[in-house]
Amino acid sequence: MVRHTATPRSNHITARTFLGAGLVGRRNGYAVDRSRSCCEKESTHMKCVNSLMIVSTIAFSATVSHADIVDSFVVGSGASSSYLQFQFANNNTYLYEVRYDGAVFGDDLITIIAAAQPSYFAYQTISYSFGDAIVGISIGSDSNEGFGTPPEYLDYWHYWTRDDALAAWSESWVGFADRAHSNGMNDGWVFGSNSAPTSVPTPSACVVIASMLLTRRRRR
Repeated sequence: MVRHTATPRSNHITARTFLGAGLVGRRNGYAVDRSRSCCEKESTHMKCVNSLMIVSTIAFSATVSHADIVDSFVVGSGASSSYLQFQFANNNTYLYEVRYDGAVFGDDLITIIAAAQPSYFAYQTISYSFGDAIVGISIGSDSNEGFGTPPEYLDYWHYWTRDDALAAWSESWVGFADRAHSNGMNDGWVFGSNSAPTSVPTPSACVVIASMLLTRRRRR
């Protein structure tokens, strides 16, 4: 039985080093590097950018390791993407990029995942007059279910949202079926804790950071 019906995505991002070719000529029988005199300042800027990108990559890798990422997937199809993070009580975390077209809500994203992974991803809801609430989620071998029992009332799936990967998480004041999604938005589900989801930058966030660094270099 094939467990993963979606396309896995690597959790590791490799920083690319930008290398310039040195122009070598001859003067009085000796080889000289002409590129050093005309491009030394540019080379220095590029080295700074490369160093910052590498530091960002190391920080990203450390964050991923701390979050106990079990797997990540790309599901659905379309020009827009939203990102979902599921963090179980044992800290095992799963990341999903859900692709779509048109208007979607938080419950639509869950439905897309479940349809893409019928033997791997499952969830349970309870319907109320004001909407549905998720009480159980199972992904692979990880499963948590609850709706808040005394005295702590923590054993349930806490719902967090943010507008993009660079924003801070906020606990949602609306149900997932009422949260309208657009490209780049994030939903986080954490079981058994009042803490926000462990910050794990999406690949799009790393692209934004790299672009900011390159833009800063060009303006100098």
